[in-house]
Amino acid sequence: MRILIGLLLVLSPLPTLAIDLSGIAEFEHRLTLNSSISARVARIHVSVGQAVTAGDLLVSLVSTGLQAQVDIGRAQVEAQMPEVERMQMELDKAQELYDRDSLAHVVLQQSQQKLAIATARMSAAAAKLELALFHLSQAQIYSPIDGIVLDVSTFPGQYINTRVNDQTLLTIADNRSMSVQALLPVELYSSALLSKPAQVTYLKQSFRGRIVAIDRQVSIGANNHPALTVQILFNADGRLPAGLPVQISIDGD
Repeated sequence: MRILIGLLLVLSPLPTLAIDLSGIAEFEHRLTLNSSISARVARIHVSVGQAVTAGDLLVSLVSTGLQAQVDIGRAQVEAQMPEVERMQMELDKAQELYDRDSLAHVVLQQSQQKLAIATARMSAAAAKLELALFHLSQAQIYSPIDGIVLDVSTFPGQYINTRVNDQTLLTIADNRSMSVQALLPVELYSSALLSKPAQVTYLKQSFRGRIVAIDRQVSIGANNHPALTVQILFNADGRLPAGLPVQISIDGD
């Protein structure tokens, strides 16, 4: 039996008639979104089944403490600026005196060191401000793709603790790119089927697709008949829900 199946896989010519199969349509890409910071959920801006576009605001987290950190960071940066400017002026003056042989080199080095310390403090304050701004930006969760909201797993007031686990807040899917798997009888197999155009139909709606994969492991299909799993990708343009039974017609020569 195995030898016969192997010969069919290798030697079967590409059928000249269209091949009709069936399967279940599924979204090709699903994304689970979580929070990168620990915070309480302030508001959910979408609901299950709602269409979203890339950049749409999905969830807002409470940002009061985060905004306070930004304000503190800005104040620290502003507080360091006059000190850096003063140290720079002192160094410029010391350099001028040193160039005229009116100042010892060790004093010039002391001025350089003071400026370096002030600059380092300024850089540290600026780095803290940048981090605080990043954390504040993470309090707004946006959709990374065009698609549809499949699930909302959180609620206003819930505390998200990222130190405990990466809790899923929402699940969204690209409802344009869809996939369907179907069982192809082994006697209809040909390597030329890969990349072959196919038509996917649900009721009166039809979509053009293409075979993107053919399993190399034979499985058992209907009536205990040997079959290979084929995968077809197609663009449903957001018009087809997942989980629906569809008919597939693979173009013949």
